[in-house]
Amino acid sequence: AVGMMNEAYFKSRSELIEWVNSLLNLNIAKVEDCATGAIHCQIVDSLFPRKVKMSKVNFGAKYDHEYAVNFKIVQDAFTKLGVKKVVPIQKLIKAKYQDNLEFLQWMYQFFQCNDSGEEYDAEARRARSKGVSKMMKNKENQSGALNRPKKASTYRKPISSKGSRIIKRNSGGSSQKIEEYKKKVEEYERNMKIVLKERDFYFHKIVEMEKICLSAEHKESDLSNELRKIMYDDIDAAEETKE
Repeated sequence: AVGMMNEAYFKSRSELIEWVNSLLNLNIAKVEDCATGAIHCQIVDSLFPRKVKMSKVNFGAKYDHEYAVNFKIVQDAFTKLGVKKVVPIQKLIKAKYQDNLEFLQWMYQFFQCNDSGEEYDAEARRARSKGVSKMMKNKENQSGALNRPKKASTYRKPISSKGSRIIKRNSGGSSQKIEEYKKKVEEYERNMKIVLKERDFYFHKIVEMEKICLSAEHKESDLSNELRKIMYDDIDAAEETKE
């Protein structure tokens, strides 16, 4: 079981997207791209060969009912594997960020617990699925739009040496700005390291608290129940309480 205090739920959006793209050789840009269910089907396939019929997976799914079919494939695979996880299909197919983020975090932890380290040919397995050619075509169109050459600009040389000096002076200003930006980036990186260090420190404290609260000795105590209520309370509920 993956509890809410599990480290997986502290994985950021960018870390999860990078993991999916690396594992499946894809190029998704946001968590909501997983709302079709096809990616989750392939994550399970990468762990348990032949437990997912990739020929039934639809990577070209465009509508809610098609998304639902993909997620049902995931649920069927879990049932076969004896995994006691209910896939919240109706929530996920709405492509809401938070729902899909939490499920992807769960899938990440599920993968970490079951990965055998064996090589996986993601593209070959995906080629068995429906809608792959459509997906690749869309990907090529997007890539073409990004890489389309721009019109050549009509550059004119400065008429006088005075104009030339102005250009050089501006170039010097640009270099100075670049240096300033570099310093700001370095400062942000230092601050980020401090923030992450603090996050990890408090995260481990919370994990230790959770262990004590779930222990046989303290599980039924009033204090334990109150602490667990605070730890498991979601953001929306916390905001309502403040109001």
